[in-house]
Amino acid sequence: MKSEIQSLAKILDTDDKTLYQIIEKPSSFYRSFPIKRTRKRPRWINAPDPTLKLIQRNILNKVLYKLTPHKAAHGFYPNKSIITNASPHCGKNWVYSFDIKDFFPSTKEKIIFETLRFRSQLTKTESKIICHLTTLDGELPQGAPTSPHLANLAFYYLDVELSRIAKENSLNYTRYADDMTFSGNKKMQNLEANISQIIKKSGYVLSEKKTKCMGKNSQQKVTGLVVNDRILLPRTLRRKIRAIKHAVRLDGVSNAIAHSNLVNSDSELRGYLALERMLESV
Repeated sequence: MKSEIQSLAKILDTDDKTLYQIIEKPSSFYRSFPIKRTRKRPRWINAPDPTLKLIQRNILNKVLYKLTPHKAAHGFYPNKSIITNASPHCGKNWVYSFDIKDFFPSTKEKIIFETLRFRSQLTKTESKIICHLTTLDGELPQGAPTSPHLANLAFYYLDVELSRIAKENSLNYTRYADDMTFSGNKKMQNLEANISQIIKKSGYVLSEKKTKCMGKNSQQKVTGLVVNDRILLPRTLRRKIRAIKHAVRLDGVSNAIAHSNLVNSDSELRGYLALERMLESV
């Protein structure tokens, strides 16, 4: 193990002593805090300290990005977005949306190890070390920069199986993080039960409250975008963006953020405008 740690330390621009410290007591390299959510239980964030965060970013860029997720996965990967995720579902008679409950915590160290071992050039020991550096208490921590891509990679073989189910039933299938979408022109009776059974084998559970079956006569939304005919922003969001742009024209960016009650930060404002521009180019 010593030689593997020394080798990885060089790749990750750190020293073997630091890696040993993280492996021996990973919890001391995280700060845990809750994020309040309206009418929901708080979401706990486990944020790595600067030392571990830098190592995890190097793991992501130098090791994990060499492994590609399944083509059905559209979250947390270059050139993929909520728009590419929604596009295959435009103009369908039926759209089905399913949410995976506690996606990151449900992605366990065992499946991450198996994914790295059999989909990468890492040795068994190197795969174990990477797992120790990217998991906390045997699961993916919310807040680590490696967690989104690792979750995608760990879900690869389930994406394969779900894509097979979709193809057999003339459906399209995409996944954006924990949000799975199927669409087609015929109504499916047992789709939810089939999906639940497939993902349960790997320790995942559907959030039944978030399951949706959307017909052509209702508003069909995929990752927040309307897909009934072509991709559109929901009407309420279009109105909000118009109001934001009007406030910016009148008062400038800083005053619009401070006084309009429309956005809370410059990054949020830029995010809305970027989303609008992306849709204009579709």
